[in-house]
Amino acid sequence: MLIVGAGFGGICMGIKAKGAGLSVVILERAGDIGGTWRENVYPGCACDTRSHHYSFSFFMKSDWSRRFAGHAEILEYLHNAVDAFELRDDIHLNQTVRALHFDEDSSTWSVKTASGTAYRARFVVSAVGQLNQPAWPDLPGLETFSGKRMHSATWDTSYDLKGKTVAVIGNGASAVQLIPEVAKKAKHLTVFQRSPNWVVERNDRAFREIEKTLFRWIPFWAWLYRSYFYWRWEKSWPEFITNSRPAKKKTAQLKERVAQEVNSSELAATLTPKFPLGCRRILLSDDYYPALQRDNVAVETTPIERLDANSLVTADGIHHHVDCLVAATGFHSHDFLPGVQVTGLGNADLHKEWENKGGAEAYLGITVAGFPNFFFLYGPNTNLGHSSIIFMIECQVHYILKTIDLLKRKGGSAIEITHNSMGEFNRTIQQNLKRTAWAGSCNSWYKSAQGKIINNWSTHTVGYWLRTRRPIAGHYHVK
Repeated sequence: MLIVGAGFGGICMGIKAKGAGLSVVILERAGDIGGTWRENVYPGCACDTRSHHYSFSFFMKSDWSRRFAGHAEILEYLHNAVDAFELRDDIHLNQTVRALHFDEDSSTWSVKTASGTAYRARFVVSAVGQLNQPAWPDLPGLETFSGKRMHSATWDTSYDLKGKTVAVIGNGASAVQLIPEVAKKAKHLTVFQRSPNWVVERNDRAFREIEKTLFRWIPFWAWLYRSYFYWRWEKSWPEFITNSRPAKKKTAQLKERVAQEVNSSELAATLTPKFPLGCRRILLSDDYYPALQRDNVAVETTPIERLDANSLVTADGIHHHVDCLVAATGFHSHDFLPGVQVTGLGNADLHKEWENKGGAEAYLGITVAGFPNFFFLYGPNTNLGHSSIIFMIECQVHYILKTIDLLKRKGGSAIEITHNSMGEFNRTIQQNLKRTAWAGSCNSWYKSAQGKIINNWSTHTVGYWLRTRRPIAGHYHVK
């Protein structure tokens, strides 16, 4: 098995595949493992899922320092997992995959890399994730700006913000983490906001020593703690259903929170969204609202018209002079294998097929008709708004191995989902997504340019767990 990517998905797949007796090669484009937790090092970078739930169920960590771990601690955890399961020698670093081609005669995939190294494998698993290609704002004059420019995903840790005038474009998940930290150092910070987002309390804190002792010496207690938050989040799923009673109740609570925590009624109105709860990613923060009310922070809602050598020029003609521009503008989230040519049966081009369908799609977000022995982790329609993506990844890894077992039982060389099964699945999921907040009247990275929701799962995670226990033989064609 060849796995593309050495983040959470690739490491989980590698561990479980080796445990199932498969030989494994993991190709990683960078010089180290870790995926998003290697790349993102901006101030305040941390997970917005509880630490005990944002980790493998089969490799529990007892000494998490906080309820919501920072990027460095998560990266260390991944390194520990690689070493604990002796996966290090199976990972080939600095190998950027450029092309995947399925050979119908041998039922194998040929893999070409930027370095010129070629690989062949019976099975290929894409574990590159959804959020790995930083998106810069499309603004005239961006290249002519002579000050410091940084994207939240490509942070320059050597740059000192102390005493600087800083502009942050965006107010999404990365922004709400870095803005409070930047505000502590910058002489002045201007946050350029197109529209506000819903922000819920994070309630983060460091774990006490007694808590870590209990987690270490009573593993069942750690399991209960993890399970509690799983079911607590799972219970919140109805809040994502349009006009549901839980959605209305939670919306009222969050509006009240803004009114209570923001002293200025004008700023409170600026920070209260007009779109349904969950239409965009719900953010977690305890210090975002206080940061925006600091004396050295301003929130600017007038659209940016262009940039010149040392300022951002808004539509009202005002020049906002800054030393440093930070783009917290997210990622290109709709290309699930960016920069990789994928050809399947009959030389079918995966990216062209997706383009013709208005966006990426796969059966259970895992496998695509016409591309045998090829699987995705964290693929189309498997993102969540209310739980841990690690849970979804473990479900997908389990399903992939069960599908390979089905192939072995059938005595075949290649297995693929049928076009009918994949088509029916995607028609159903798109129909179900229409009742969710993600279909609401807002722009979000969950939707393609055509408005098709291609990133998110359509219901609770228990439903996904049930669907991925084992493949239905009749849904597959075995060669």
